[in-house]
Amino acid sequence: MENKSAFLLTKRLSILGNKPRAHSAQAPAKRQIFGIAAAIIIVVTYAILTGKLPTTQRAYADSAKVVSLYVDGQERMFTTDASTVGDVLARTNVTLGPHDLVEPAANTQIPAGFFNINVYRARPVLVVDGLTSTVVQSAHFSPHLIAQDAGITTYPEDTYTDEFVTNFVGDDTVGEKVTIVRAKPIVVTVDGSTRTFRTQASTVGDFLKSAGIAMGAEDTTSLPQAQTIVPGDSLTITRVSDVTVTEHEAINFSAKTVKDPDLYVGQSQVTQAGVNGSRDVTYHIRYNNGVEIERDVLGTANTVNPTDQVTQIGTKVRFAGSIEYWRPQVQVAAAANGVDPNLMLAIMNCESNGNAGAVNSSGHYGLYQYDQVTWTGVGGTMDNIYDGPTQITKTAWKIAHQGTSAWTASRSCWISY
Repeated sequence: MENKSAFLLTKRLSILGNKPRAHSAQAPAKRQIFGIAAAIIIVVTYAILTGKLPTTQRAYADSAKVVSLYVDGQERMFTTDASTVGDVLARTNVTLGPHDLVEPAANTQIPAGFFNINVYRARPVLVVDGLTSTVVQSAHFSPHLIAQDAGITTYPEDTYTDEFVTNFVGDDTVGEKVTIVRAKPIVVTVDGSTRTFRTQASTVGDFLKSAGIAMGAEDTTSLPQAQTIVPGDSLTITRVSDVTVTEHEAINFSAKTVKDPDLYVGQSQVTQAGVNGSRDVTYHIRYNNGVEIERDVLGTANTVNPTDQVTQIGTKVRFAGSIEYWRPQVQVAAAANGVDPNLMLAIMNCESNGNAGAVNSSGHYGLYQYDQVTWTGVGGTMDNIYDGPTQITKTAWKIAHQGTSAWTASRSCWISY
């Protein structure tokens, strides 16, 4: 049935206007307008030719598979009970070469109704990629797929020219020639990220437009926009923005000192606390990629002046005295506490030589050179640490109750009193 009947049916259908399909780029003719109607025409035509429609043929028409097979420039149409595309190729003696393609795939099931099968034969194609030329056997018509058959990696931005070979000697082949027009890679840093673009644009400005990278009025580029792009160029786009802001700022108070003759040297007191002022300052600020690079003052308003802090510094010199000056007071305090006055005078002589205002760099003060901890331990305060009579009274009590351990460092000086 797939020989003489097929021939007759093909001949009759050609009378009805069925022409061989056109060979398009990658998907030559798909389904034509016949569809299921084609199956009906075939059955009716068969009835007209034979004058009868046997029961077996009537049953077959109910599930008829009508195949249009396009191969080697020829189109054939016939009915079949083959299950798959591969079965049809086998029954019609169509052999596929190692690079040939069939569409749909050979294992595709053939449904009832009208069905197209297309066989694409591989042919030699010269693929030119820069200085490299490769001849490949390919059944594809898409330049991208032909390049893949040649083992060449291409990118979406690459373009192609497709032509017939005219320089047979120079190209050393005949047939089709595909030339890859490579997009130029350019490394772009913009908006906090760096990535590689590929472009067919000639200049930096053209690239920015084609890549959809919007440029602000003040934005800058590291390469002039009129510059021709060279593969591997690096382009940095700096986003420049100008803003005007008003900021409320503190004005720090100043600290002043005033000499006070009523305070002893080393004493001080704050007589006026400092208070910060404030003002509203309007700035013009320029940012590069979000980083402030320039700030100019446009004006100030609502200024509140600060209040200076005033500290009084004592200038009164404490009575330096002498050992003999303090002797009467030492004797009274020593008698009251039951200690040797000569021991107290000897320690005073070694520690301060009778200078009530004495102070050393390690933080020891007065006639007996108390540090702060020891002095507060006997009930003193920093306000009376320089007071000679107070130091004498408290030292007499300390020696009577705690001994002379506080003056161990100077023991070698006063031990032989």
